[in-house]
Amino acid sequence: MAVPDASVRVRIAPSPTGFAHLGTASTALYNVLFARPRQGAFALRIDDTDLERNRPEYEALIYEGLQWLGLDWDEGPDKGGSYSPYRQSERLDIYKEHAAKLLAEQKAYRCYCTQEELEAERRQAQFEKRPYKYSRRCLTNPPTDRTEFAVRFKVPGGKVVFTDMIRGEMTFDAELLGDFILMKSDGYPTYQFASPVDDALMKITHVIRGEEHLSNTPYQLMIVDALGYDRPVAYAHMPLILAKDGAKLSKRKHPESNLMLYREQGYLPEALINYLALLGWNPGTAQEIFTFEELERVFSFDRVQHAGARFDWEKLNWINGEWIRAMDDGELARRLQPFLPDLDEATIMRAVSALKTRMTRLADATEYLDYLWKEPEVQPLDAEQASRIQMAVDALEDVPWEPEPIETALEGVVERTGLSKNKLYTPIRLALTGKKVSLPIHYTIALLPKEVALARLMRAGHS
Repeated sequence: MAVPDASVRVRIAPSPTGFAHLGTASTALYNVLFARPRQGAFALRIDDTDLERNRPEYEALIYEGLQWLGLDWDEGPDKGGSYSPYRQSERLDIYKEHAAKLLAEQKAYRCYCTQEELEAERRQAQFEKRPYKYSRRCLTNPPTDRTEFAVRFKVPGGKVVFTDMIRGEMTFDAELLGDFILMKSDGYPTYQFASPVDDALMKITHVIRGEEHLSNTPYQLMIVDALGYDRPVAYAHMPLILAKDGAKLSKRKHPESNLMLYREQGYLPEALINYLALLGWNPGTAQEIFTFEELERVFSFDRVQHAGARFDWEKLNWINGEWIRAMDDGELARRLQPFLPDLDEATIMRAVSALKTRMTRLADATEYLDYLWKEPEVQPLDAEQASRIQMAVDALEDVPWEPEPIETALEGVVERTGLSKNKLYTPIRLALTGKKVSLPIHYTIALLPKEVALARLMRAGHS
């Protein structure tokens, strides 16, 4: 869709009601990939009207998670901007003014119904096997003895038509939609009201969000039309991220929905961005590893799928491993430091080339290297294994303490004795690390100080 470059304005509006969600990151990514090549603006708006569940620490996690991924915003609660404030809880007067305008123009009305009365209406509709629509009782015959009310929108009927950049032209029959609440009796707006009012006032041109909001769009467009604002140029409703069981990725059921989990486990932000871009979109080529700059160049909504995208740990691990292997050794060593607080920079740097080919996540380095700061349990060895360890000690005592000379010395033992590498290296590995899997044996040995390595080997050989 051709849009004048400077006019593009997009936004995300997450709720601070729990940990930062992977879906928030995915939505932010698609907004940024659309806006940046068009020199557009990206706003972060905080939907914090859920008084019971909002927490400032959850808002902080949203900022932290998006910044970790490099998905920075141009306007937001922490930065300000031309359309502030950017927290909905600070915009309550704006929503009240707009509700008052709709009431004055008879496009909305006061609803005095209690929850019990509304529930009785729903049950009656269920009993009669018909879709529930509010009866409009408070429009035609409001009770006169009540003071507490909500503001309800008067649905005008007809068709609501809009363009979705993924799904094409969408048409909804407003006759099927009941009059809905704009302002609750506690003075707070509903999502259906606050979101379109904010989008209109903040001059949002393209609303890019998850598929679960597709059914909200006709409600929100009726509000925009009723208030006399310009509609957004277009919408795009991204496919849902699905868990392995095919259900929508949920904060309550699926730990993989927690964005910060990926940082804790050592996924690279570049790799997670790469994976999220491919989760619901494909470039139409065989390429799977993309830098952010490449994604900005090739991303388009016409290659976004309609169906939900199933989260795949195996694919993410593969992409992360590819990014790790492509990374400069010095940069990788720097990124490994938080996962290896017990090791100095020089030791991490010496380990990087061996780690690189084996890690799928940075956290894997801890499992490979913890023998450097933790004394392993002595593993029981038989007489043959003990004699092999003694051969290794004899061969290593006088060699320079670097991987290559150590490897040459051990291969000399293999050649002289006719032992397989596995039979010689397995007891050495157990003696040094307490594990059956390690980095290549010459690195495993060289990373330990010489006296420590030989002491562990001799201790094991005499156990």
